[in-house]
Amino acid sequence: MMGEMKKQTLTLMTAAFAFVAGLVWKDAISAWLAPVMESDGSSVGLTIAALVTTFVVIVLTMLLAKFLGDE
Repeated sequence: MMGEMKKQTLTLMTAAFAFVAGLVWKDAISAWLAPVMESDGSSVGLTIAALVTTFVVIVLTMLLAKFLGDE
């Protein structure tokens, strides 16, 4: 019982740290993409940023699944 509690606590703490890191990366990516978003007067810049971010997340998720999967 105690071992499972420690495992769950570690999982939750890791998720919390990853969330904080994600917030920092959001700011870094926003700063990097600022010239693209500012050069456009509409929401096209934000859409481009969202598409790029989505693509990167999909690729990273596929790589993690491949290397950390059960197979």
